[in-house]
Amino acid sequence: MVPSFNFIFLAIYDSFAGCGSHILLLPKDFMLNRCCNIKENWIASALLATAVTLLCVGFVDLPVALFVKNNLYANARWSKLTSNLPDFLLMVVLLTTLAAFSIYLVRSKKGIYDEMTCFARLVTWAAPASFATKHFLKFVFGRYNTRRWVHDPTLYGFYWFQRRAGCDGFPSGHMVVVVTLLAALWRFYPRSRPFCLVAGTLLALALVATNYHYVSDVIAGAYLGVLIEAITFRILLHEPSRLGTSAV
Repeated sequence: MVPSFNFIFLAIYDSFAGCGSHILLLPKDFMLNRCCNIKENWIASALLATAVTLLCVGFVDLPVALFVKNNLYANARWSKLTSNLPDFLLMVVLLTTLAAFSIYLVRSKKGIYDEMTCFARLVTWAAPASFATKHFLKFVFGRYNTRRWVHDPTLYGFYWFQRRAGCDGFPSGHMVVVVTLLAALWRFYPRSRPFCLVAGTLLALALVATNYHYVSDVIAGAYLGVLIEAITFRILLHEPSRLGTSAV
């Protein structure tokens, strides 16, 4: 079930395939029809992601978490290796944002407005947006993380808008941020798409296999990452004039 987020990823990106900078120069009638198709596909992909997430919450999350606990964590070496992994997500977001902004600033001042410049501008905004979004949604949903449930099976469920200790499981913040960045890479550099799929899948598997997240946390995080990238792109770079003249 974990790799199923790839299907959602592809479905959403098919929805937004017409939003790349090259398509903005097509005839107006074609673009209107294309926008209608994008809207319909977007609704369908949102419903699909929601349905898969709910199914996982109801029928998949606990069996998979229990399997990981009884099998992978029965191995003392695996348990010790993954018991206290450091969290560098904030540092990754800060460094990525700083690097992307620097690249955009240097290239835009030189009058260079190509794929790399637009990619850097997109990442400058999308990376911190993804981190802020995941932080807010964790508070909204208030779901106990998998490791809390492992130690106390009574701690399972969603505690909306409550700042309880350990209620930071849904959605997976790592999936939100990393998939946001992979989605930007996917959009501007098509040759990187196999890498994006492999990297996203491996991260999803790792988060579940270490009992840091339930399957539904990972799927929701992947969906939100694609969503954040798509929205940021449409805000920043949807108009042709913005591709070559706007500032951050």
